[in-house]
Amino acid sequence: MKKKNLSWGSKAAKSQYLEKLMSNVKAEATDYKIDQNYIVGEYINHFKFGHGFIQKVVNPTKIEVYFKGFEKLLLQNRTKA
Repeated sequence: MKKKNLSWGSKAAKSQYLEKLMSNVKAEATDYKIDQNYIVGEYINHFKFGHGFIQKVVNPTKIEVYFKGFEKLLLQNRTKA
């Protein structure tokens, strides 16, 4: 499925849209792991922050994730030491 870039008129509109998406796919969310590679549009379940939506791949080692009411930068493709 091709992901579509959307622009939101406000943070509230973005929040409502993403929360609606997340509420429909929580069963499809995969557990977040720092050593995994993620793409825009995937849903994750973070052990601390809960369910999230990958909204941007910042670079090969960082992703921007929307969680209910806030956004976080998380690491990806990192090996555990």
